[in-house]
Order: sequence, then structure tokens, then C-alpha cells
Amino acid sequence: MIHHPVRNPIRRRTLLTGAAATAALGAAAACGDDGPAGTADDPVTISFEWWGDDARAEVTKQAVDLFTAKNEGIEVRTNFADYPVYWEGLTGRMASRDLPDVFQMDYPRLRQFGSSGMLLPLDGLVKTDDFREGMLDTATLDGQLIAVPVGSNVFGLIYRADWFEEHGIAPPEAGYTWEDYGNLVAELTTALGEGRWGGVDWASSYLFLELWLRQQGGSFYSDDAASLNFTQEQLVEWWGTSVPFAEQGAIPSAETVAEWTGGGMAGDLVATEIRWDTAINGYWSTVTDNGGRLDIAPPPTADPGNLALHLRPSVQYVIGANTEQAEASAKLIDFLLHDPEAIAVMGTNRGIPSTNTGLESVELDEASQAVIDYEATVDQHLADAPVMPPAAAGAIEAKYTEIYEQVQYGQMTPDEAASLFFTEAETLFASEQ
Repeated sequence: MIHHPVRNPIRRRTLLTGAAATAALGAAAACGDDGPAGTADDPVTISFEWWGDDARAEVTKQAVDLFTAKNEGIEVRTNFADYPVYWEGLTGRMASRDLPDVFQMDYPRLRQFGSSGMLLPLDGLVKTDDFREGMLDTATLDGQLIAVPVGSNVFGLIYRADWFEEHGIAPPEAGYTWEDYGNLVAELTTALGEGRWGGVDWASSYLFLELWLRQQGGSFYSDDAASLNFTQEQLVEWWGTSVPFAEQGAIPSAETVAEWTGGGMAGDLVATEIRWDTAINGYWSTVTDNGGRLDIAPPPTADPGNLALHLRPSVQYVIGANTEQAEASAKLIDFLLHDPEAIAVMGTNRGIPSTNTGLESVELDEASQAVIDYEATVDQHLADAPVMPPAAAGAIEAKYTEIYEQVQYGQMTPDEAASLFFTEAETLFASEQ
């Protein structure tokens, strides 16, 4: 039986609670056994919202049109916005429980919505037997499936293969250390000459801090995601991994990076970037149109025997707990993830498909093929995913960036900044209670 039944008070005046609500929602989810969600003469309407650009909107609407053509009893009302506007709107609608029937979820925000009962549990409602191994590990909260991944990605080192070849520098192989990476960056910066760099300051990303901690058997968050799980001393040590290379001018200063308008790699300025591997899609055409070549290698590690890589959902689909059309909403999700025609239309816009059918049905462009090839080389290094980020993850990330920038600009010492970060993090965790 489906739990967490919440009816939208705007669309329905009577707020069902307890066993009555559970029974009502269970009946809605089970209606697939009793008959169709609607008919061509009397269709039901569901809403579907996502963030993204016009290109994503175009392919998504084409896929939705295929869905409605094959499901005459269901109409879909679509809407999209860019990332900041999308989340500002959804967060504001949480209070009135006026969420879309189906909407696109960003993994770092999943706990925020899921732990507050805003998402409908999907066990027994959506198809789960065709997902690639490990893909559903990041979709479960408190033993319940609350999301399904649309695509996946893995950390990698995206690099300018043509520059490496031109200067006789070998790409790194799995097991190289963070210090090795710094030395590689320094070698590249010297070889490339004025105005180009081997890489940027990796210590500025809290995600790479998490990777570094996991490579040593630790973690960024505690198992219950209620606190940080490392020390101030470890944070200072992490920030120190890039200091020698900043001091020798091997990586650009914060002031220099702030002046870039076209981005590092996309602007033909940087030879390597540690990113989620599917980020290569955003650089591919710009680099290759100018005669360059891109490839992906594993990221550096604190332990050659533990790269601590994991599959991460690029985006997820969820169903709002306030839905009155659970079955129709689930049908839309299943269609977008499992229908070969829909998959072919959507391509890799949201990452490498999360289902086996998706991989078999999608036409991979060169950039996506590079991702597939890379992931095959690190498959044996994949580990369990870290704990789902807390609701305060977005604010903690922003605070990390803000405080580290003060270190980069010489406004605070690493020790002072680490102390401040821990104080601010404690405040943010307390605000969740």
C-alpha cells in the first residue's frame, strides 16, 4: 500500500488524513488494475515540470506528444524554467503543497522534499526492473523509493587530449594522487604558455572534498545526514593540497578566474577539469569546432586502491504527494524512461540513460560515447553512493564556496575559515530541526 498521502488543499477542500487518506491514495495507485486512468472522451490531466533550456524543452515536448498519442485518456500540461527560477517556484509551492504531478528533481534537493512528505513513494507504482545496476541506490529514503533516475554520471577528469599530445604529456592513469595531479597541472601550465592553465583550484569544490574524504574511508556527512563527519583539521589539510601550486602560479588566481567570460575549458583556457563526466557534452562542440579533442580520465585519489567513484543521478523524476492522478503520473514516467521512441527523441539531453532499454535505444553522439567508454574503464572502481545530502546541502555548499573565497583572496587564514565554516554549518543543520 502507498503511504504519505497528502491532498492539495487548494484543489481539494477536504484534507484527508490517517487511514482514510492512505486508503484513498492506495486506491488511486491501484486503479491501473481496475481500468484506464481516463478515456479519450473524458481524459485526466497531469502536470509535468522541469528545468532546462529551449533545446531540452523541445525534445521533452516531442516525447510528451508521443505519450499522449499512445495514451488517449491522459493529457499532459507542461512547463519549464531555467534552474534558479524553477527551484524558487517549487520551494515556494511546498508550503501550500501545490506541487506538479510529475517534476524533475535535483539529487541534492531530494531529501529536502522527501523528508517533508512532499513526494509520493513509488514502490509498486513505477517500473523498476530495467534500471542499470546501482542506479536506484540514490533514489531511496528511509526504505522507500521516492525518485527514479533519468540519467547518470560519474566523476572524471575531462582533458584536452590534443594539448597533451602536442606537448608530449601522457594522460593520467587510475591511481594517481592529488599531488601527482598538481604536478601534472604545473607541467601543463608551463608547456601551454601565457594565458593558458593546466587546471583550476580543485580545493574550491566541496564535492571534491567529499571525494577526497571518501577515498580515505571517511565521508562529508554523517550516516544520518544530520552533521558534518570530518574535522576542521581535515578541512585545512584539504585546502592545503592546492596551496603550493597556487603559490607557484600553476593554477590561476581567483581574480583571474573571475575575469573569464567564456569559462575555463569552453573558453580554450584550461587543459583539465574535474567534473561529472557528462559535463563533456557542454564543451564538446566548442572545442572540436576549433580543432581540439577532448577525452576523460579518472580523477586523482588519496588512495590508489580506492577511487571512491559512484553513479550519481544527473536528474530524477518524482511525483508530488499531492497528486490526484498517481497512476497517470507513473505511466508518464515509465514511458519517458522505457519507451524506445521517447528515448530516441530525448537522446542524452539529461545524461546517459538510466535504463537498459534506454542504452539500447539511444543514439549516442561522440561526446556521450566518450562518457560510455570512460565509465567502462572505471566500472571496477565504483563504490556505494554517499548518504543522501541533507536538506541544508545547497546552503552548506554555498557557504563553503563563500568562505573558501576569503581564503583565496587572503582575507582569512585557512584555520580561521575552517572554524567559521563549521560554525555556519552547525547553524544550517540546526535550522532543519
